[in-house]
Amino acid sequence: MQLTSVVKSCLGVALLLMSTGVLAADWGAARLLEFATASCQGWQDAAKPATGFATGSIVKSEIKFREKVVGTRHRVEIENNALVELDVIEHSGQPVRFINSLFGEFGDPLVLLSLGADCSLQVARKINYTSKGQAINIVTLDTELEPKGDPDWLNPPLEFIERDPVKPIKHPGENTPVRVGMVDSGVNYRLPEINRRLARDSNGQLVGYDFWDMDDLPYDAHPVNSGFFLQRHGTRTASLLLREAPAVALVPYRYPRPDMSRMMALVEHAADNQVSILGMPLGSNRLEDWGSFERAARAYPQMLFIVSAGNDGRDIDERPVYPASLDLGNVIVVTSADDFVRPAERTNWGRVSVDYLVPAERVSALDYSGSGTRVSGSSYAVSRVTALAARLKMARPQWDATDIAGELRNRYGNSSPGARDWVSGGYIADPLAGAGVIKQPLPGLDLVPPQIDNGFRLPIDILVLDSRWTHQRVEQAVQQAFEILAQCSIIPGKVSIHAIDAEDYLRDLSTGSAHTLLKAAGTANATVVFARDTRMQAAFDGEAFGLGNTRMRPWLASSVWLMLGVDDPGVALAHELYHVIANSGEHVVGVANLMQGRTRPESQQLTPAQCRLARANGVANRLLQD
Repeated sequence: MQLTSVVKSCLGVALLLMSTGVLAADWGAARLLEFATASCQGWQDAAKPATGFATGSIVKSEIKFREKVVGTRHRVEIENNALVELDVIEHSGQPVRFINSLFGEFGDPLVLLSLGADCSLQVARKINYTSKGQAINIVTLDTELEPKGDPDWLNPPLEFIERDPVKPIKHPGENTPVRVGMVDSGVNYRLPEINRRLARDSNGQLVGYDFWDMDDLPYDAHPVNSGFFLQRHGTRTASLLLREAPAVALVPYRYPRPDMSRMMALVEHAADNQVSILGMPLGSNRLEDWGSFERAARAYPQMLFIVSAGNDGRDIDERPVYPASLDLGNVIVVTSADDFVRPAERTNWGRVSVDYLVPAERVSALDYSGSGTRVSGSSYAVSRVTALAARLKMARPQWDATDIAGELRNRYGNSSPGARDWVSGGYIADPLAGAGVIKQPLPGLDLVPPQIDNGFRLPIDILVLDSRWTHQRVEQAVQQAFEILAQCSIIPGKVSIHAIDAEDYLRDLSTGSAHTLLKAAGTANATVVFARDTRMQAAFDGEAFGLGNTRMRPWLASSVWLMLGVDDPGVALAHELYHVIANSGEHVVGVANLMQGRTRPESQQLTPAQCRLARANGVANRLLQD
């Protein structure tokens, strides 16, 4: 093996340290720091002799990131079968970081030290273990190698689990809580919001299980970068499930990444513990990883599995993802939809392999710390449909996988005319649909119609979703909007106004929840919605939906939405109404024109050509009455 003099100098230092006992059986963070510093300095000093160099003791490999070589890894065996890894990360051929990792006899990560190009210590982390070899937490160390801050937990002890938890929320008419499993990276059971919802046996013991570490602590931890850093995913998916199915008892599973053949044992565990629905927001490209799960799913046909289509931005009919691409009758595959009822950016689709599009972009969840966050992607479509399936099961306990799948197909198979361009089943517009929407009439608006002979009347139905849209504020906005549209001879027709009493999430604009709201409201004319806020991916304080941009979401057609934060509501309303009447999303350049990309209080003019377009399309589309 040929090595440059620089490499020889560094590794020579490493082996010299070994021969002089610096890395002996009592190694630890301090010993590793001596090694790391000496190695870095030796690397920088190409003239240092490679004393003690022996090629048989070094294993060298390239480090790649997105197929590009970014550095070199050197592995050095030390006493008692322990191992040191030295990763030299380079930029433009020059070392910029030296990452030193220490591993125990069985490959367990122990200490990581990262040094900069100047050999100063930048990052230090240590993993603590029990006497039985179980990892407990990851501790960040300061420059003196003393612990700082709170540890990153890997397996908090079971005393964190409440023995007398708060009982799950139960609504009138609901039956005994359904046990629902979530197969992910575990959950943060230290959070009260998660803790109180965990399923327990008759002795108060947690029902879930960690099939990664094979213990009864399914804590949210997905180690990356040799195990010294963590991703937290399972708390987010589980919290969304619990938010949308508040009466279920959660059975958390940490998936068996080291040995996917354990999926059979996982499913058997779920079946033995009365889990009838399993959410699985995970997958891979390797078919061989999923043979055990496929056999398990076939062995338990009554159990329903909700599976992610993945987030690779591809058609999985052509390039499969597993287990989504397996042909199993009790598996429902879901992906996240954008605001236009298409697969969201990055998410997968398949007209054969994927069953449903589900709104799962920028939805609310809890992160690992317990803070509220917005999440997006197919994993969260799994959470939402798992919650929906659980609520169906709660209402009809006798239902099995076939019954629930059939109910979803009957409800959502024809929900959007274009959904089947992407998936086989349809679009689940609002997985929370089912709660009542009460429409209460409000006093009519006292509008002063413009003095126009032979005007074109525009009937509108107004829905008020937030009481901060006061009667006076709404009236002023509508009055000003019609004063502006009067230059096109457009005047108010019949105007109805109603307040909406409904679930909180229906007060904001989103493509999916608007389906529930507008269907319940049953408006017959152009609809103006005075909403609280928007949950659309591209957030605007005013938004218009004409016939031209609603082919995939026809329930939104001929509606205008204004949010509480909108500036100059009257001007904004006139602007959005013009979009709908003219059936045009075009914006123009011109300081005085109403239809600039951004409305201004002083910009209210419409040209004769704009007015002709609005009148012609408004009459043709039956929005205007002449």
